[in-house]
Amino acid sequence: MFGIKTRIMRLLAGPVYRRQYAPTGKKTLADLRLYRKFRLDIPTYDGCGQLVHPDIFFDRSIGKYVLSFTPYPFNDDSHENPCIAVSDDGIHFREEREGLNPLARPPEKDHNDDPDISLHDGVYSLVYLETVRPDYQNIVALRSTDRLNWERKVLYRQNLAGSGDIILSPAVIWTGEGCRCFFVMGNYGKGHRILVAGPAAGLEALDFAGAVPVNIAGIPKGLMPWHLDVFPDGEGGFVMLLCLVAHHKDGKGGRYFLHIVRSRNLTDWKLDPAPVLNNCYRSSGFVKDCILYIYFSSNFWGDEWKTGLYKVKL
Repeated sequence: MFGIKTRIMRLLAGPVYRRQYAPTGKKTLADLRLYRKFRLDIPTYDGCGQLVHPDIFFDRSIGKYVLSFTPYPFNDDSHENPCIAVSDDGIHFREEREGLNPLARPPEKDHNDDPDISLHDGVYSLVYLETVRPDYQNIVALRSTDRLNWERKVLYRQNLAGSGDIILSPAVIWTGEGCRCFFVMGNYGKGHRILVAGPAAGLEALDFAGAVPVNIAGIPKGLMPWHLDVFPDGEGGFVMLLCLVAHHKDGKGGRYFLHIVRSRNLTDWKLDPAPVLNNCYRSSGFVKDCILYIYFSSNFWGDEWKTGLYKVKL
């Protein structure tokens, strides 16, 4: 049973969310104003419309935006199973086929999390985490050629016993060298750090055990890497959207800040010192005509999880 305070906060969360984000109506991405948050209403299989871990790209082969995510109604991670939605305009999303989601069921205990979707040589790959604490984590790939029928493959198993390490936020990027997978190795004792596996010819060739550190100078003191995404900047370089967290002393909750990090070669990275968004749990995006479109998830009063869109100039 929820307490009276929580019930009141949940009643207030909806109106606050609607006021904070302006409805987009029939506007296009180009019509939306810079530096203003816009609400996105994305359908979830549980009917609640709350989600985290958005990951998006524009699929030129079909002329649509493809979004992966996990539902997260009121912090209930049992619903955190990978899903996809598509959009013609990047604003209004729909399920590809009614009843398609979720694409994977929960593990025998704990939960799934952190999906990342990409396309290479006509194959869609949705990489996500199967987190089974305190025993192990699987990095899992779902692959499809039509976004409707998916085959499952475990890419890597991480033993969680004793090390204190836990994998967060795998992000796959394909270049002429093959694929890389950036991710956060979380450890509250040693500190979170960013690692990268690859380049490799394909997902199954990635050496996650041999992943190497990614050095990003300028991360503010007291903040730890949390979630990230990596994608091209449209001018031969790359953008990392990096969520940093200031955790409470007990390791629970915290304050989240989104920073833009840039690179010309996927090796040397420079962090913009000022956060581009506050209260950003995870984000994804793409660059078009030197405009960065950021799709982000945030929590509101009463643990309402919502998704928005924010535009900035690069």
